[in-house]
Amino acid sequence: MVLGVGAGVLVAVCACTPAALDPTGTPTTGGNGESTGQGGAPADDLVGALRALAPSQEIVVGTNGGEVIPAEHGPIRVFSDRDPEALTEAAAVVGLAVCSIEPQALAFSSATSNEMGLSTADAVAFCATDDLADMTGRLNQLKTPSMVVVIAANAAITVHSTNGGINFYGGDDIGRTLRAARRLYIPACIVTPDVLSVPTPPDGESPGLTVDEALVRCGRM
Repeated sequence: MVLGVGAGVLVAVCACTPAALDPTGTPTTGGNGESTGQGGAPADDLVGALRALAPSQEIVVGTNGGEVIPAEHGPIRVFSDRDPEALTEAAAVVGLAVCSIEPQALAFSSATSNEMGLSTADAVAFCATDDLADMTGRLNQLKTPSMVVVIAANAAITVHSTNGGINFYGGDDIGRTLRAARRLYIPACIVTPDVLSVPTPPDGESPGLTVDEALVRCGRM
């Protein structure tokens, strides 16, 4: 497999730890679990639920679900304990903008951010100020119909890209790569907290999952 070094440099392991899933029993739109795994078609219940909420401003997704922000005054619809990948896939079908706050979680029932995650207001504010122009530009240049972003504890990579290589991003760019991928509806394979095996010049590789092992785990081969 050809390896291409991306614009990001592997400089640090991401220090952000996703908060636990929402334990508050917040009423949900839709049910728990998804009708398909990663790599399948979007769950029909999610597509229908998002389409019924139009017009909407965006869906904000965290590690533990999502919230649909209305375009005008109206209730915020909560999808707690839902896979952000499934929510993003459904949003792509209905053309709903996606903003990810990952690797943070959402504090669904709280008016303020706390140890469980970001409040709705803080999540929306984060989305408004999260400048991903450079990263979305990079991913747009690399994007193909089969491209996948793999997110591990030590790196984010793109696979099946236009340049035919594996493009690596490290440090803060791990989270930024994931959030940019969500905005562009690019599939994400998240294997965190595991690490990927990465090149260690001149001839070695570090311990960790191979690219193929990560993609198999996510059903993206």
